[in-house]
Amino acid sequence: MILKIVTENDRIFGKPWMITDVCRDMILIENQLPFFIVKGFYHLLTPYYQQATPSVLEIVKSHFSCFLSNIDANKMYESAEPEHFVDLLRSCYLPLVPIRLEEGGISTVYNAPKATELHNAGVKFKPSETGSCLLDIKFADGVLEIPTIFVDDLTESLFRNIIVFEQCHCSDKIFLHYIRLLSCFIRSPEDADLLIRSGIFMNSLGAAEDISDVFDSICTEVVFGRKFYFQSLCEHLQSYCNTPWNRWKAILRHDYFHNPWSVASVLAALLLLLLTFIQAVCSILAL
Repeated sequence: MILKIVTENDRIFGKPWMITDVCRDMILIENQLPFFIVKGFYHLLTPYYQQATPSVLEIVKSHFSCFLSNIDANKMYESAEPEHFVDLLRSCYLPLVPIRLEEGGISTVYNAPKATELHNAGVKFKPSETGSCLLDIKFADGVLEIPTIFVDDLTESLFRNIIVFEQCHCSDKIFLHYIRLLSCFIRSPEDADLLIRSGIFMNSLGAAEDISDVFDSICTEVVFGRKFYFQSLCEHLQSYCNTPWNRWKAILRHDYFHNPWSVASVLAALLLLLLTFIQAVCSILAL
């Protein structure tokens, strides 16, 4: 029924590129309308159109899922009624269960290793397959699992507006903690490229440098508290990087066992060294 009331001359739907511009305007914090007002506008529809039109949440889900692929739109149904669109989208990033923040110094955040440093210490990056939200980041047995992040032209604007909303209206700035952790992982284009090749980032911006620039500037002049959601994770990663044995194993794997030919060369060298040692022992015994 919706398709019948949209004509070819429609100023929005008749120009597909306009949908992205409208979506960008809808996630600006200064453009937000209280959600009860949006519902009130919806209820102004005649009963005839209401019967053939989905609910407000279904319409929002359909609209934003087309442009914000990293949003779990199904969680829109499970959260309480939001204040506005930005609050609704923020709720899709957060776990459904209450979150307990860990007390710790803010220096721990700044000491979180970057992606290339973790890689040089032998940490493997793996896209999370079971994460219930983007904050479900786990580290165990040298494997860091991070839910896949889709980055496109709307991502930076969305992230910035959610952070502004948290700074002004939320006591627990969980999403800000998530962005801060990512900015620690991505401190250079090399870090971004590593996460792209690992399948963590699905990049629609272009070069890896573009992702690096986004996370390099997104937390500029943002105030952080003393509690940090990823406190334990940062400590475990830093401890893993500071263990010499982990770095030695990583050097062996990266420099000598990264392909079959390197493995064959190392084995041949070891065999030659063993034969030389045996020959030396036999020469000594023969004297």
